[in-house]
Amino acid sequence: MSVLDSFVDEMLQPEVPKRVLIDRMIRGLMIEKPPQFKVPAPKYTFESNLHGLIYDYQKQQVTLSYKVASSVYDDMEMSFASFRALLEGLAVCIRMQKW
Repeated sequence: MSVLDSFVDEMLQPEVPKRVLIDRMIRGLMIEKPPQFKVPAPKYTFESNLHGLIYDYQKQQVTLSYKVASSVYDDMEMSFASFRALLEGLAVCIRMQKW
């Protein structure tokens, strides 16, 4: 199992609605979030209960991390296009679960 498998499993859990988070993450790929002036600075661009996502707008890459215990799974990097396809596929699967 990889961090990507873990992320997909978390997003598809029917008990916890993830549709809004997925929509925000897709929107975040197109429009850079404004900086947040918090101390300490947030490590992740987006967070779920178990995973943290870092969006690198210069490289057009997403780094997916398992934030609960970072040594369990290695971080994974993927392009914005690949991550968007994954998120849109998850959104369709979530809609299908409700039918």
